[in-house]
Amino acid sequence: MCKGGNVSIERNVILNEAIRFRKLIQSCDPEATELVIDDFPVMSCKLTSMILVYHFLKLYPDIEIIGVGGARPDNCSITHYWIEIEGMVIDITGDQYNLIDDDELDDFIISFRPYSPIHVAKIESSFLYDLFKVSYVEKFTKGFPDISESFVEKLECSYLQLTSLEKCT
Repeated sequence: MCKGGNVSIERNVILNEAIRFRKLIQSCDPEATELVIDDFPVMSCKLTSMILVYHFLKLYPDIEIIGVGGARPDNCSITHYWIEIEGMVIDITGDQYNLIDDDELDDFIISFRPYSPIHVAKIESSFLYDLFKVSYVEKFTKGFPDISESFVEKLECSYLQLTSLEKCT
C-alpha cells in the first residue's frame, strides 16, 4: 500500500490506472489528441508521464508525485522519464526500447529486452535505476504550481480527450 498525504493507494490501483491510461493512449488518434505523438511510445516518456501525473492528481489531489528524468551514464543522449508515487515507480513507455533501433541504444539497455509496456514496482526493485542515472527530479502537486498555465491547459485538454474515449466505447 502506498501512502500519499492522508491517502493510501494500493499497488494494484496504481497498476490498473497505468494499464487503463496506456490503453487510452494507444487507442486514441494522436493527430486529434493533445500531447500524444504519432510514434508512441517512442520518445513519449515525459509527455505521457505528465498526462498520467495529471490523472493521478485528479484521483488523489493530496498526493505528491515525483517525476524522474534519467540518462545513461556513458551516453547522455539516451534518456528516459518516469514517475513515482510513494515509493512506487510507474513507467508506461519503457517498451520504446524494444522498438528503437539497436544502433541508437547501448548494449546494456539492449540486454534488458524485452521491456514491458507497463512497469510498476517498488523503487528498490525497479531496474530503471540500474539503467539510468538520475539527471533531475520534479515534484508535482495539486494545481501544478510550478508548471506554466498554458501547459496545464494542454494536460487538461489531453486528459479530457483521452477519458472521453472511454465514454464512447
